[in-house]
Amino acid sequence: MLMSSFLTLALCIAPALADGGRIVMMERHGAYRISVFASPDPLRAGPIDISILVQDAETGKPIPNTQIIVTLTSTGAPCRTIHAVATNDAATNKLLSAALVDLPAPGEWNTEINCSAQQTAFQVHFTIDAGERRLASLDVWPWFTWPAGAIAVFGIHRRLVLPKRSSAL
Repeated sequence: MLMSSFLTLALCIAPALADGGRIVMMERHGAYRISVFASPDPLRAGPIDISILVQDAETGKPIPNTQIIVTLTSTGAPCRTIHAVATNDAATNKLLSAALVDLPAPGEWNTEINCSAQQTAFQVHFTIDAGERRLASLDVWPWFTWPAGAIAVFGIHRRLVLPKRSSAL
């Protein structure tokens, strides 16, 4: 019973995402290396986090004060474009710059990231594929069902602890 409780709990917990999620692109541009992370994994329509790390390509040190603009354009019809500015304030890890965007529809999205670091500007392009929007009820069901587990454990405890009553009077 205890093992099944732990298994159920493990299935309910969302996976932890280190830094800004899964790496979706890493490239070198001259003296810079740019890494782009995205979460959630797998990507779905709805709110997503795009985090960018700009580093010195030789030393690996992060480049501070980088201006980053993220542009997402859907490849499907109707064609939609989303612009967002990536900032350190929006990032959990302050070495990254993050842009929080809301993808309105699933499908392929062409992504363009414009970076300006130390008087040098460069762009990277890649495509991300977003799945169907996840139902909000799938994220909150553990919070509504945990009392059933607590009641079951209490019932088993009471059954094991209480002495058996004799049927003869």
